[in-house]
Amino acid sequence: MTAIQRFKKALIQFQINPPTQIELFAGFENISDQSNKERKATFFVKAINYMDKYLPEDLCHNIRDACACSKGGWRLKAMQKIARDHQQESLETKLAAICLVTYMGNPVLLEDGTIFAGIGEEGGFACPCPVFDGVTTAEPVSKTYCYCCAGHFRFHYQIALGVKLRTTSVVSSALYSLRKEPCRFVYEICSE
Repeated sequence: MTAIQRFKKALIQFQINPPTQIELFAGFENISDQSNKERKATFFVKAINYMDKYLPEDLCHNIRDACACSKGGWRLKAMQKIARDHQQESLETKLAAICLVTYMGNPVLLEDGTIFAGIGEEGGFACPCPVFDGVTTAEPVSKTYCYCCAGHFRFHYQIALGVKLRTTSVVSSALYSLRKEPCRFVYEICSE
């Protein structure tokens, strides 16, 4: 499933009414994953800005989290292996094992019990999102958009750690900061 398809599915999953969906796609009625990257990026900027303005913040974040990509393949296998190999070990040990996997965000447990993770050591890098990869944006893109990326990491961390997580915030992002800051996410462990 691709970015536009995942977004449409998430809107249905969270019961976004048809009039709101029409507004989200206004001017982009024929957008598809075959559309060029610039058009898709422009669409998402417009749609996310609309969501930020007219929908509750938690709902916006949940919709974008549900759009997470790259949930299979080598990443999934690596997280499943960590879950098997470290099943009886501490959360800290499991997080250290995740840090050894390339491109998995280097999660760390903070004193308050939340997990902090992200991409890049500092700013200056382009967003790795397939929608924005190679696309230059002149204006900051809402952090709401980046809950998709946070959802990608959350999905994989839950498997490796054997706990349910909730994304509490996108602290910073390359898209929002126009490459000045790295991407940083915070997760809380859910008791349910």
